[in-house]
Amino acid sequence: MTRRQTNLLFSLKTVGIAGGYIAGGGHSPMMSLVGMGADQVLSMEVVLPSGQFVTASATSNPELFWALRGGGGGTFGVVTSVVIQAYPRIPVTTMSLAFGMSETLDGDLFAGLRSFFSHFPDFTEAGSFSYFFIVPNGLGGHLFLLVPLWGGNMTRPELEDLTAPWLAELEDLGIPVTPNFTEYTSMYSAFNGTWPGGEAVGAITSHAASRLFPRDNFADSAKLDATLAAIRYSVEEGGILIGYNIHPAPNAGANQDNAVNPAWRDARAFFMTTNTWGNDATHQEIADKLETVTTDWMEAWRAVTPGGGTYMSEGDINEPNFQQAFYGSNYARLYALKQQLDPAGLFYAPTAVGSEHWYITGQIPYWPTQNGRLCRRE
Repeated sequence: MTRRQTNLLFSLKTVGIAGGYIAGGGHSPMMSLVGMGADQVLSMEVVLPSGQFVTASATSNPELFWALRGGGGGTFGVVTSVVIQAYPRIPVTTMSLAFGMSETLDGDLFAGLRSFFSHFPDFTEAGSFSYFFIVPNGLGGHLFLLVPLWGGNMTRPELEDLTAPWLAELEDLGIPVTPNFTEYTSMYSAFNGTWPGGEAVGAITSHAASRLFPRDNFADSAKLDATLAAIRYSVEEGGILIGYNIHPAPNAGANQDNAVNPAWRDARAFFMTTNTWGNDATHQEIADKLETVTTDWMEAWRAVTPGGGTYMSEGDINEPNFQQAFYGSNYARLYALKQQLDPAGLFYAPTAVGSEHWYITGQIPYWPTQNGRLCRRE
């Protein structure tokens, strides 16, 4: 473990967190210190498709234990409880800022964004996490919002030292910013202070897709330029960018042998984009918007991350080759376990392991409402 990582203190038992969070892998502001949410699980209690009630851990049903941590929800059984690791309380310092263009979108905003991207490897190596947006500013341009850059187990002077080179580069680029630093005594108070009302997830007038970007996309200058061009394309075409500078740190105190998509382990960014429509949009107009996201914007992102993947819990239901994109090299092993535990396909979810054996009738291409009959493929 690194200097900033914390040691295991005790474990606790909780119910209800093994849904999309642990089953999908689970990212958080603390993952650059201790790893993914799925890495923190010590054991689970599970009802199998057969009705059998079992414990899954490193020593009891280890293959099921491996699969349930990152291998997707709604697939292998009903998880009724989870035992997870807990860590000592640590201080947190955050930094927020914004910059943008007031009239038209031009190179200045993206020069600042390129500068930010170039520091992604160093920021995560220090244990930080960033959450940011690029959104229309209502004046024909766009705004970059960093909300926030999160320094787990950092004092304000330490976070100021970490971010000073980037802030100096923004100044040299002529991009004025006023960073706001806030210090907290614990992760709990930092989380509530940063996102006091929580976050809204999902909407009937938007659709999102996502991609994980590996370290080389930010450490190599040519790949960084290609990454920035792909991001810029989706933004200029009307997409909203939701971005994370994020990396699941190696953690000798956690069990990281699990089914989390291997693309996560080298990731330094997780980016999402959304396309929107009005309340009066027709079914075909909505389908066209979704098709644009999947086959145009995301295709540009896939092109700069060959062989990569994305996070199933915040992915595109239309993702082509979901087996590779959501599960990577783990899919064959997960599929074999699915056939062993649930050969009749009792548990089904769209894009879950084994879902390719099922289809829903009456679907509009690129707009799968799931309003129809669930049928098994012959």
